[in-house]
Order: sequence, then C-alpha cells, then structure tokens
Amino acid sequence: MISVAALIFHTTGSYGFPLTWIFIGLAAVWVCLEFLLRSSAFQFWVPVAITFCALVTTYLCLPTNCGVPRYNFSQELIKPEPLDPQRLYLSVYPWAELTYAATNKPQPVGQTLRPGSTSMWAGLRFVNGYSPIRAAGVAREFATSIHGEINPDVGSHLLNHQAGRDGELALMGVDGVVVAQEVSITPQPSSEWELVVSTDEGKVFHRRRAPFSRVRSVTSIDSRPNDQFVLATISQVNESRNFVNADIDVPAGDRSALLTFSRPYFRGYKARIGNQKLAMTSYRGLFPILEVRAGTHGRLTVEYRPAWLLWGGCLAVVSGLIVLLGIIAAWRYSCSTGTESCS
Repeated sequence: MISVAALIFHTTGSYGFPLTWIFIGLAAVWVCLEFLLRSSAFQFWVPVAITFCALVTTYLCLPTNCGVPRYNFSQELIKPEPLDPQRLYLSVYPWAELTYAATNKPQPVGQTLRPGSTSMWAGLRFVNGYSPIRAAGVAREFATSIHGEINPDVGSHLLNHQAGRDGELALMGVDGVVVAQEVSITPQPSSEWELVVSTDEGKVFHRRRAPFSRVRSVTSIDSRPNDQFVLATISQVNESRNFVNADIDVPAGDRSALLTFSRPYFRGYKARIGNQKLAMTSYRGLFPILEVRAGTHGRLTVEYRPAWLLWGGCLAVVSGLIVLLGIIAAWRYSCSTGTESCS
C-alpha cells in the first residue's frame, strides 16, 4: 500500500526505482504463497522470508552511505604527535560536518584538531568529543554538539575568562588547548599559555608548567565558597579506566582536604581508604571531588561501581548458568530417550 501510494503521489524519490516495484512484487508473492501453502508447515516461514528479502532489497537498492558525511582523516591519527598524551586537552573547532567533511575539505584532516573521538586512536585525552547523548557533564556545561563542537560563545568565554591558573579549566585539569585555524581565539592570560605547535589545521597551546596530576589537592573551590581546605600529600598514583589508587596523607588539624580527579563524573563512584568509606561528590557534574578528613592517611581507592553494573553483571551470570543448565538437561533427556547418539 505504501509503495502504490508513493507511485501515485510521485514521492518515490531518487531511489524509488526499482525498490518500489520490488516491494510490490514481494507483496504479490506473499499473497500467492499464502494460498499455495495453506496446508503446509512452511506457511509460518513466509513472513520471515518476505521480511528478509525486503531488508536485502533495501541494502542492494539504497547506498550504504546515504546522507552520512565522510572524512579524509589522516593515517597518522594513530600517533599522538604533535600532542602530548600526558596532558588533558580542550579542542575548539567549528561544525565538523560542514568544515571537515571530504566534500568541503578533501585533504587529510584531524592530526592536530582530533575532532569527534578520533583522539582515542592515539591514547590522547580530550574533555570534548563525539557523543550522541548530551544530557550531562561537559556536553551540558559547554553546550557541545554531537561531534564535540563547543558553542562559539562558550568557547570564547572559556578561553578568555576561565583559562587562568584558578579558572574552571584548571579545576578540570585541562592543561592543553587546540584551536582550529577557523576560530580566532587565543587562551588567556598569555603568561599562562605558550604556543607549542601551529599547523594548517590549528594551533596547540600548553600551560607553562608540567602537566597536571590526575589527582590533585586544592585549598578552595568556587562551588563551596565558604570552605577552606588543607593540602594533602598525594603519591604513588595508579590510574585505570574504572579506578584510581593513590597514597594520601592529610595533615592533622581542624581542616580536611579536598581532592579533585581529572576524569568525567558519573554517579556510581565508590571511594575508600582502608575499610573507611568516603562520600564521592562532583563539581557541577563535571568531575569527581572527594573530601578527606584531617589526619587521614593510607591507600585511597576510587572505583566506578554503579548499582546497575553490579546487578546487571549478576543477572548476566545467572542467565548464562540457566542457559548452560538447560543445554545439559536437554542433552541428558535426549540420551535417556535414545532419540539421538550420546557418544
């Protein structure tokens, strides 16, 4: 019915022939098979076969890259150069689909800017990247688009007003900035940043200091303006995708220490020092922060263990065991009835 209506109203589009006529033919074949196989067990397989043929038809008649932009990414993306794997970067670039798609820029791109999530191919760390889910964290705070493009006004505000020693980017641990040549913004103040690389794609800026540690102790934070904290000694940091370990030593006194972590925040982080559990919170939903009481010392363990992951893992194991037991029971039943060989 849809195919016939498309033909009548001339809305088949550029791929209507022969796709529309094949669908009409499949419908006719389906009608014939329903009558020819009325008393056959194969009648129940007809809808499945017709559906499969329809899907194969769409694959053969429609281009597999219809409307999806292609990018001529540089083959050097698997190498980190000219960026530093020890630094956390913020990349500011225009709309990727309009600027870097092969139709607009056929030459290789991406070696400097690393748009989307291409940074992962070389083990580089960026705070912005590709994500179809933009409901929280950096995507909400920086108004990023799906491919990691930061809203121009937000990008200008960050680099001009939040890139200093005590700005929001420093709190997040951002110590590198990549700016596309199409964007005329330079991180400020100039005393904090230096230009280390300039290519035809963009410019790379680094802070005039060693890369930030992944776990840091701060004396104050603007989300808690009335609180002051003491600096803790942090050593032997061991970081992986789902956990962080570090030796923590907080001086005795009446003030606690506040630790910040250069990683995205999600609900589900668990923290403990020895057998003591600690409450993990966040800075405006951007990165985890942890308050540690005065006089505390020991090995800190921070793990990402949300309840849904634990329950889901248990259910997956139980489901696997049920399937395995079902297979064993079916095999034993066939052996006992002698319907098939069990040797």
